[in-house]
Amino acid sequence: MTLAGTVHWTFLTLALATTVATVVLLLWSLRGRGASAAERPRSDRRRPATAHGDPREALALVGDALAATHNPRVLLPVILEVITEATGAFGGQVFTGGEEIAWIGEVGGGRKPLSLGLGFFAEGETTLVLFPPDDGFDKETRTLAEWLASQAAVALDNARLHDIVQRQAMTDDLTGLVNRRRFIEALDAEIERARSFGSALTIVLADLDNFKQVNDEFGHHGGDVVLRAFADLIRSHVRDVDVSGRIGGEEFAILLPETDREGAARVAERMRRSLNRVPIAISDERSIRAASSFGVAELGPEQSGDDLLRAADAALYRAKDEGKNRVVAASELAGA
Repeated sequence: MTLAGTVHWTFLTLALATTVATVVLLLWSLRGRGASAAERPRSDRRRPATAHGDPREALALVGDALAATHNPRVLLPVILEVITEATGAFGGQVFTGGEEIAWIGEVGGGRKPLSLGLGFFAEGETTLVLFPPDDGFDKETRTLAEWLASQAAVALDNARLHDIVQRQAMTDDLTGLVNRRRFIEALDAEIERARSFGSALTIVLADLDNFKQVNDEFGHHGGDVVLRAFADLIRSHVRDVDVSGRIGGEEFAILLPETDREGAARVAERMRRSLNRVPIAISDERSIRAASSFGVAELGPEQSGDDLLRAADAALYRAKDEGKNRVVAASELAGA
């Protein structure tokens, strides 16, 4: 593993561990409370705050219920429930960028709510709003709510860090497409799914033609512009269920579930024509037209992921050998 990869996974591990420890501290406050708040009717929310002990005891708790807490959107409803229960609030809401993300219990009415900041998402500030019981929140409960909110903010920050590092571990930095490792993982998973459901699965390999000339004439900056433009073009031609990746320098791969060879060849041909048609601006003064060769292969009954990649690569090689800027499907190699 590279040094960058080691640093990524070190941060990933630390973020997840810190998130789990922090949320365990939050969930510990609900020990012995019985059925979850989500399972009880709103009328049953009118109950005093749960008693609390030494929070250090939370570190002794063991469980795997927090396995998904690295996703901030999943973590927010957990935080809302924990703080609502711990403070004896009648209800609560979480807003991000002005949009309601989660709610529990009785909200609104004439009671003056307590607002607590939980940090920022990409969409804006995240705020937790608690609606007090009829006699309001006393000073001790307000202090408790503020402390829990501060711990929740730490958990969310680490969840966001985990999410960022996880995306970096799976994504090509230059193009934003998945990297080779993630693409191979997706390929193996889709092969298993296709075999289970008896559905078609096709792979398209694309390699930019004469890319070295672009680098020689315009430098690596110009090459990067072309790579990003081609990645954007690929994204514009595929579905959400398809997986697109950059698997080498100027080599790209597209995984097309539930698509046969002919359908995948049509997708590749549309990409080829679009790339030929649209000039790519290298700078304010210069634009170029790029081209790519494509190889298409459909999963066969006995093929592995490596076999499928080799078949598509052979088709791509044939496209290059026959003059570039064309689409060749693996079946066209028969008898060659």
